[in-house]
Amino acid sequence: MVFVALFAFTASAVAEDARLLSFGFYMEDNAGLTSDYVAEIPAFVAGTTSYEISIAIPANVDKSQLVARFTVNNGNTVSVDGTAQTSQVTKNDFEDPVDYTVSNSNKSQNIRYTINVVELSTKGWTEVATLDATALSGDEAFTGVYSGAVLVVNPKDNVPYVAYGARGVDNKLSVAKFEDGAWKQVGSALFSPVINGSHYDFDIANDGTPYVAFGDKEAASTKEDGKTDTDYSLSVMKFDGSVWSNVGNQGFFKSQATYVGLAAIESGLAACMVNNHASSAIPRRTMGVATWDGSAWTTGESSLLPAGQQMYTCKMGDNGKIATLISINRGKVSDINYGHNILKYENGNWESLLNNFVEPNAAQTSIAVGTFGTKVASDGTIYAWTGDNASGIYQVRLKKYNTESKVWETVGGNTLPLGIEGDFDSHTIVDVAIDPEGILFVAFNNYKDQQKLYVMYLDPNTNQWTTPQQLAEDADDINIDFAADGTGYITFTASNKVHMFKYDYVDATGIKNVVNHGVAGETYYNLSGVRVATPTTGVYIKRTVDTNGKVSTQKILKK
Repeated sequence: MVFVALFAFTASAVAEDARLLSFGFYMEDNAGLTSDYVAEIPAFVAGTTSYEISIAIPANVDKSQLVARFTVNNGNTVSVDGTAQTSQVTKNDFEDPVDYTVSNSNKSQNIRYTINVVELSTKGWTEVATLDATALSGDEAFTGVYSGAVLVVNPKDNVPYVAYGARGVDNKLSVAKFEDGAWKQVGSALFSPVINGSHYDFDIANDGTPYVAFGDKEAASTKEDGKTDTDYSLSVMKFDGSVWSNVGNQGFFKSQATYVGLAAIESGLAACMVNNHASSAIPRRTMGVATWDGSAWTTGESSLLPAGQQMYTCKMGDNGKIATLISINRGKVSDINYGHNILKYENGNWESLLNNFVEPNAAQTSIAVGTFGTKVASDGTIYAWTGDNASGIYQVRLKKYNTESKVWETVGGNTLPLGIEGDFDSHTIVDVAIDPEGILFVAFNNYKDQQKLYVMYLDPNTNQWTTPQQLAEDADDINIDFAADGTGYITFTASNKVHMFKYDYVDATGIKNVVNHGVAGETYYNLSGVRVATPTTGVYIKRTVDTNGKVSTQKILKK
């Protein structure tokens, strides 16, 4: 008989290696962040028990109460100075380096990861790729961009989009987006019917859907009795990810649409335009408003303004939830010359915030179309800017609406310091944007200074506007907008192309702002990338251009 002995072997459990797999600070966990910041974890080296990790975040973020998000190997535990750490929960003071100890289940491995939180490089404006519409469309007859190009940053993916009209062929619309370092066509080029000059607008809804509104020359007859056609009825189109198509009927608002405005918000769409034809659904030179509730358009004059009131122009702004409309009356109304009106549209309802108003001591609201507009910040704060000559010369004034007192207050306490001597030119263009932290930026051109492009912002510490910083020469159709992650964009047209500057964290010694380009000399910038005319004590970036046009930069200490 053969006996087989069975032996049972019991192996002691082997704990998994102690490893930090990921580490970062996320917007979802930290109210002070406008973007996610993720560290690069060093590769594991056998026998090494301590590692250094640096992670850069903006200088203005409070580092004393940051919540980290991290992952480790299964069975690992994490502690700081003996205190257990929970990802997305535990706060720590990162003003000084913080040691995270990662231990395996039987404590046979204890690996220290020292987290150093450093400041990101300074922010500055740098020029990115130019949108060459002819090359992008592949149509040689399309010789460039017509006036009125509109910039909007997509709220869903933070990608900048530009809508623009064609030059050299029948005036039709195209839309492009700047993604992965290059401009890309959104749908077909020249997708729209022939449009009315530069009378169009562009917006993107919170779900990422792009919309355009325009005077449509190819719409059906707009005369109610069929006797006379009125060209350029109002049409709206949207992009569904594949093709552009009409929202409702083509030419749904039977009028000759000029000065078109559009807002895409959660409750639907809102649009405005000024009719320029006697044979239309509304009287000539009156302002029409249109709203889309998802299934049908409602059109007509605003019930909040006098019936038949003639208007000069209108524009719209929004934040994806609230839309605002600003319009300027034509001529005198109740002895007020070219007064302006501001309406608010939210949850399907219109509300008047200002009616037939002119600044005290001003002869009228300026009708220069580039010097007025309206924007809504992400927190719902409503802004509007207009031109007035209350001080004796025409200047631009920016205001915000106080929802508690229901009063409009001048931002910065005075008119915008655009640096224009005397009255501004009628071709001056001003646009306003609000970054995610609520800081106001103004981009503008100065027709009395060779149409140069400038940008400035309202310093939250001093409540004063910074010195205007020149970015480029010969700028038209100026737009400024910010993404939710704090990245800013400015677009403008020049030489039939769309040019774009990006505002983001850059190496302070690599400032690329186009100032004195090709002209020998020195210019100075502070560490925020803002040009300084006369440096005093402190650290600055000196930008030198030699006689051959070569540019160099260096960081200097001015004593």
